[in-house]
Amino acid sequence: MGLRILVFGAGGVGAYFGGRLAEAGCDVTFLVRPHRQAQLAERGLIVKSDFFDDFSVPVQTVTADQMSGEYDLVLLACKAYDLGSAMDVIAPAVGAQTTILPLLNGMKQVDLLQARFGDDKVLGGTCYIGAKRDPDTGDISHFGDFHRIAYGEMAGGMSARVEAFAALNDTVKFDIDASPNVSQVMWDKFAMLCAMSSVNTLTRGTVGEILDTPSGHEFLTAALAECRDTADALGHTVSDKVIATYEKMFSTQGSKFASSMLRDVLAGNRTEGDHIIGDMVDRAAAAGLHTPILLAARAGLAVHEKKVAEAAS
Repeated sequence: MGLRILVFGAGGVGAYFGGRLAEAGCDVTFLVRPHRQAQLAERGLIVKSDFFDDFSVPVQTVTADQMSGEYDLVLLACKAYDLGSAMDVIAPAVGAQTTILPLLNGMKQVDLLQARFGDDKVLGGTCYIGAKRDPDTGDISHFGDFHRIAYGEMAGGMSARVEAFAALNDTVKFDIDASPNVSQVMWDKFAMLCAMSSVNTLTRGTVGEILDTPSGHEFLTAALAECRDTADALGHTVSDKVIATYEKMFSTQGSKFASSMLRDVLAGNRTEGDHIIGDMVDRAAAAGLHTPILLAARAGLAVHEKKVAEAAS
């Protein structure tokens, strides 16, 4: 019998990976809000990709009040600021044999999920994808030549449940990367994303726009150094090879690369700033490190969040 999979969220990340699973014939159900359920019932799930084949597939959906039964695997693909409510909603789907795989950015989500559901229920994971949902049609745009989930046991090594999901690798049209050291994989991305988001949001610019300034390159590499030093101090040293990859990314003239946090700021939306940058600042402080660039970014995002909350009230 195949895995019974619940995907929480049908935005860019959840809809893309969940849609690819459905396309491959997997037993997938999307846990969504009523409006998104009606949208998917009417149009199906439509994905348009710049680098891979487009596809459209009918999908199974449930809302929170329609939940029934437990699932083998819960893919959690929500924004970090929705994690608290998401845990409440998925709780009825979590049984004795359920595994939760969060695809959120950062590290804090693992601590929160383990505290709620137990260490044995939660895998570590992250994803690499550029995708967004059209707010009007609900269609998904995939704009990158990568679509990968990296995951594994937080304690390290391999397990039957990790291998069960990895077994789908030859069936689905995205990359499933089972890692024996997923904690380090997550820290590698955490360091890069935190540095990138800090400089993006402080300058309101892309990498290319930042580099086209007198001190842009130094600013980017200094932010990366703060995150690298924090990871190192906490026993999660980012390798020289990985750092070299990030330094190249931060040195590409004309690059349009920017974190999704910048898009959220420019759109006047809530951000994951506290979950990513704030958490890195707290971890750095606990290790006795001073991170002035991250502190500035955290303060700037806190001002932004206050304005967003005031506009919504």
